[in-house]
Amino acid sequence: MKVTLNYSEKMHFIASARHFTEIHIDEPSSFYGTNLAPSPIEYFLIGTGSCIGNTFVYCLQKHKILFEKLKIIVNGKIQHINPNDRLRLVQINIEILIDLKEDIPNEKFDLCYQSIQEYCPITHVLNHGISLNIEVKRN
Repeated sequence: MKVTLNYSEKMHFIASARHFTEIHIDEPSSFYGTNLAPSPIEYFLIGTGSCIGNTFVYCLQKHKILFEKLKIIVNGKIQHINPNDRLRLVQINIEILIDLKEDIPNEKFDLCYQSIQEYCPITHVLNHGISLNIEVKRN
């Protein structure tokens, strides 16, 4: 899986992933951006929520648990961390609101809740971490 980002201006980048070629990433003007798109942290929260949502919905569908409405609220807490006062994402809280079409046993529903921890790749990264390799090449 590969994505590409091209610099535009200030803190604005335009990314591509698969056949999606105009994914804008930016920062608010308070962070020297142009406020043209969500920030990298906001995209990270969007990705986290949608990964959890996809995993949860897949399990619901697999077990034929019908629902009318599903809403996922992802709240990321960022704060300055000492000693250098760096801004960091320090906590993610996720709330899943679901309206079921029928009453189902708790065990069946809990199985889908547990599947989030087991099958969502982003949840795994957040809970266990992965290796990050950065290489800068000068032309």
